[in-house]
Amino acid sequence: MRPSPTPRLAGAIATLFLAAFLAVPLAVILARSLAPSAGEPFGAGFLAALTDPYYLGRLGFTLGQALLSTALTVVVGLPTALLLARYRFRGKRVLTAAFTVPFVMPTVVAGIGFLALVGPRGVLGVDLRNTLAIVLLAHVFYNFAVVARTVSGFLEGVAPRLEAAAATLGATPWRVVARVTLPLALPATFASALLVFLFCFTSFGVVLILAPAPAFATLEVEIYRLTARLLALDAAAALALVQLILMVAVGFIYTRLQERLAVSVVPGDATRAPRGSAHLLLGGTLLVTSALVLAPLLALSVQSFGSPGSPWPTARNYLGLLTQSHTVGFTDLWHALRNSLGFAFSSAALALVVGFLFAYAIARGGWRWLDQASLLPLATSPITLAFGYLLAYPALVGSVWGVPLAHALLAFPFVTRTLLPAYRAQPPALAAAASTLGAGQLRVLLRVELPLLRPAFLTAAAFAFAVSMGEFGATLLLVRPEFATLPVAIFDRLGRPGASNYGEALALGVVLMALTAAVMLVLQRRGRSEF
Repeated sequence: MRPSPTPRLAGAIATLFLAAFLAVPLAVILARSLAPSAGEPFGAGFLAALTDPYYLGRLGFTLGQALLSTALTVVVGLPTALLLARYRFRGKRVLTAAFTVPFVMPTVVAGIGFLALVGPRGVLGVDLRNTLAIVLLAHVFYNFAVVARTVSGFLEGVAPRLEAAAATLGATPWRVVARVTLPLALPATFASALLVFLFCFTSFGVVLILAPAPAFATLEVEIYRLTARLLALDAAAALALVQLILMVAVGFIYTRLQERLAVSVVPGDATRAPRGSAHLLLGGTLLVTSALVLAPLLALSVQSFGSPGSPWPTARNYLGLLTQSHTVGFTDLWHALRNSLGFAFSSAALALVVGFLFAYAIARGGWRWLDQASLLPLATSPITLAFGYLLAYPALVGSVWGVPLAHALLAFPFVTRTLLPAYRAQPPALAAAASTLGAGQLRVLLRVELPLLRPAFLTAAAFAFAVSMGEFGATLLLVRPEFATLPVAIFDRLGRPGASNYGEALALGVVLMALTAAVMLVLQRRGRSEF
């Protein structure tokens, strides 16, 4: 029987989209960074950027802060993960969901939350802005859930028989943790640490808001500065290429070592009620981590109702957002909200179509290489992607389509990873029965498979919508002032003098936080992604 052309067509369209909007921009960056300039040999500009002491310093700082942030995140997240995996207690599911809130928050919200906590006007009265400490704290806050959820989720499926056997042989509880639990958690810990490193290495919004001084500029921030402010595209292309090479190298190490560190275990429930001193240990650890994770968001909410010279809460900042701005390039709440929602809906729709084409081609067409290819946008920083669009498709920059395309490319991997497990879980007998009754593959898709994928589509749509609402780096480089989104409007107000601008930035942060939380609440109610 001749195979249906439908999956092949889906695979071809998916490949074309990835080639046009990821491979071509990256290839243009590569060509620009290596192209010879007047009187200079091939690659001279790239080598000059690599040997420039300032750029080497930015590379060293980026690596250093990413390593420190990763180490601190593992130190804070691993004990919490072990406790969540080993003990059951009242409110555990609510607390676990609360730990995830910072990770799904836009980076702008995380940054402005720390300004409200330990910034120049912070509630704690300590100004840590333009210090390495605030960058590290923000990265721990933002990525804590990666370690806590990944490691605890892995250990919850580990059978307790190994620990029970060690205890039977006379091992103390601490020895069991050191000799059994931690070695079992090593693959998940290493995998989560590499993910955290990638997130911290490409940090942009957090650094730009909390530490804007040149001494704290990461490669991502430097690429933005060279592109948007200095128009030094050759140097920006060289730095983007260096960043891309390092990210691909880390991704390669991640996949290779994850296979070598894999542990075969028997699934089971290893949770138990805490006893004796475990109560104090559990309570103290969760109290400290809860304060670290939730304090910036609470400080942001509280300070958004503050006003200079008034000790009482006021809605002045929110009322200021309702006043239409008469300043050129200054986006008010309604225009920013309209732009954010418009971009989010359009990019989510495009991401759903592209993500489905990938999932359909992989599950029904045998395009297995697309499974790995769909993850490539996650290994590309948003600033690098936007810079590639600037070079390859200058007409898109500042147009109404540039931002949705960039957002869709960044969001569709989440869609694909959500739809694939649902597709593979469908009973093959249903499609076979429909084919036996004379339905073609397209009719089977429309009448049988797509209705069964409806819950997964809702989950994927929520993910894509949240990614677009909070995306900051690519948007800042691609958008025109009249198309400014909520994150861009927040950053714009932070860069303008005056207490009223700062207060409105806080209020916009609360609005964006509430919108993101509402989307993720829908996601929690509709089901859990397998990504």
